[in-house]
Amino acid sequence: MRFFSNWIIVLILASTGVFAQNSVKHKVEQGESIYSIAKKYEVKEAVIYELNPNVKGKPLQLKTVLIIPSKVKPQVVNVIELPESHKVLKSETFYSISKKYKISVAQLEALNPTISSANLKIDDVLNLSKDKIVSAPKLELPKESSSIVIVQSTELSSLENEIVHKVLPKETKYGISKKYKITIDELERLNPTIVGGLPIGAELVIKKKEAVANTVVEENSNESAEKPIDTNVLAKADFLIEKASNNLGTRYRSGGTTSSGFDCSGLMFTTFQELDIKLPRSSTDMAKYGFEVSKSNAQKGDLIFFTTNKKGTISHVGMITEVTDDEIKFIHSSTSSGVIISSSNEDYYSRRFVQINRVLNYFF
Repeated sequence: MRFFSNWIIVLILASTGVFAQNSVKHKVEQGESIYSIAKKYEVKEAVIYELNPNVKGKPLQLKTVLIIPSKVKPQVVNVIELPESHKVLKSETFYSISKKYKISVAQLEALNPTISSANLKIDDVLNLSKDKIVSAPKLELPKESSSIVIVQSTELSSLENEIVHKVLPKETKYGISKKYKITIDELERLNPTIVGGLPIGAELVIKKKEAVANTVVEENSNESAEKPIDTNVLAKADFLIEKASNNLGTRYRSGGTTSSGFDCSGLMFTTFQELDIKLPRSSTDMAKYGFEVSKSNAQKGDLIFFTTNKKGTISHVGMITEVTDDEIKFIHSSTSSGVIISSSNEDYYSRRFVQINRVLNYFF
C-alpha cells in the first residue's frame, strides 16, 4: 500500500512539472481581452477559461494573472498550396485576401491585372494560380514609369502608376483619403504600417491608374478621372472609426463623454457628434434609432448592442469597425479595459449579443 501511495505522489509531481513546462503566466494589461490574449498565444479562448475558471463570465480586470498554455509553434513552411481561384465575399479587399492566402498584395495584383482593389466587387473571381508559392516575387515597375514623386500639394501629379504622399502635421487618414479620392481601407491596404496610427513624415503610397491634375479635368469636360467605388455613407463610417480609434486606451468612466473617460454610450455619443449627429445618451435609447439589420448584412459604422445586466435588456453599445465572413469587430468602452476593439467571437460578447442598428443611412 505504501509503495502504491509513493507512485501516486511521483505521478502528481511529474504531471505538475510537465504542466509548468507547458504553461506561462500572463498579466492582463490595459486594452486586452480574453480574445486578444488567446490570439496572442495562438490558443483557444475555451482553453484559457478552463485553466482560469475564476474569470469566466466576468469582466476581465487589469493586472489579473492568467495561466496560459504555451504552444510549441510548428516549423514554418514556406511552400503553401493555393486553391486555383477565390470568389470575393462581402467586405473583402485585396489586403484581406492576401492575408488569408499568405501571399503579397503585389503578387495578387500581378495574378489579376484586369482587377484592382478599387473596383473589387462581390462574386468577382480572383486567380490564385495552381502553382505553389515559395516566396512573393519582387515586382518591378516598367522603366518608363518607375519614378516616384513626393506630393504635398492638393494637386495631383501626372503619373501612370503611383504617387507618394508625405504626412504633414495634423493630417488624418480621413483627410488624406478625401484628398486623393480613395477610401481609408484602400489607403491602409497600400500602407499596412499605418493601420495602428499615422506618424508625421511617413511616406504613403497612393495608387491611381490615372492621376491627372484637377485643372486638366475641369478644362476638358469630355474627360473624367477614374474614381474608385466609394459611397458617402462608407466614407462617413471610416471617419467615425478613425475618430473613435483616437481614444483607444482611454479609461472607462461612468457618464463620461470626454478623453478623461468614457462609458459605452458616451463614446458613441461623442464620436457621432463629429458629424453633427446627436444620438440619445443611453445605449437603450440608441437601440431605437435607425433600423435593425442582421449580422450577415452588418457593415462598418453600424451600432452593435449587447445585454450585460441580469434583466436581459440592452445595456451596452459599440460601433462596428470591421466585418469578415465569420467575425464582427467593434470599438467600445468596457468597464474593465476602457476603450478597446473586441470581437463578436469572444465568448463574453457572443452570448450577450442582441442586435445591430444602421444609423448613418438616416442622415446621409
